[in-house]
Amino acid sequence: MARLGVRRMNDAFAEDPMRPFALPNPPDLAVAGYVAGHLLLVPLLLGFAAWAVQHGPLDLALARLFADDTGQSFAWRYSVWLDVLGHQAARGLPIIVGGVALAAGMAGFFLAQLRPWRQILLTIGAAMIAGPALVNELKTMTTQHCPATLTEFGGVVSYAADRAAPFWAATPRDAGHCLPSGHAGSGYALLALYFAGWAAGRPDWRWQGLAIGVVAGLVFGAVRMMQGENFASATLWSAAIAWTIAALFFLPLVCRAATPRP
Repeated sequence: MARLGVRRMNDAFAEDPMRPFALPNPPDLAVAGYVAGHLLLVPLLLGFAAWAVQHGPLDLALARLFADDTGQSFAWRYSVWLDVLGHQAARGLPIIVGGVALAAGMAGFFLAQLRPWRQILLTIGAAMIAGPALVNELKTMTTQHCPATLTEFGGVVSYAADRAAPFWAATPRDAGHCLPSGHAGSGYALLALYFAGWAAGRPDWRWQGLAIGVVAGLVFGAVRMMQGENFASATLWSAAIAWTIAALFFLPLVCRAATPRP
């Protein structure tokens, strides 16, 4: 059976060398359903979960799991390995993946092999750059501080005062620079691969992309939580933002009407 499948692929390639690079027919999906499910329902559920964690006991309880024996610092705060994984790698990931996708998409204007994938590649790059950029900008507009800056962990801001503050900072000086999580947002930017697989009509790529984006966001977010640099709620806010950006950017590609392809 395997040999037969390979033989058929070889025959198809001989008939049309471009067939392996071609996309299947694009999905035929109502815009209203897509907007309701992926631009409203999922972000609202993630946002509600983030708000519940932020204003409940879970944020502080999870932060305390990573405190040292004295409870006044974080045992992994200055770990070189965690800094490389959760800080340096997270910062570079969306730049590298997004940059490669943009470069490949631009190459699609000149290379016939990449031409069918040009829109998807360009959209992956745009979403992966826009998502982390928005997350980092929002960090300068919200009041929540990082665990390491709280008096409960040797800092200077009390947890009670931090949670009693308005969500949005009145001035740049009032910003806590810790919500949403920039590093978790870099991992969740890979959720663009979920929508890319969907737009390409490849269900296996779609669900693999979802798994990659979720795992990357959780890993980067967990590392920064271990270092006292993020609360769990901040990582959830990042997931909501990254999902919304990717869903918005891919809306035209996922919801395009099915049309015959040669």
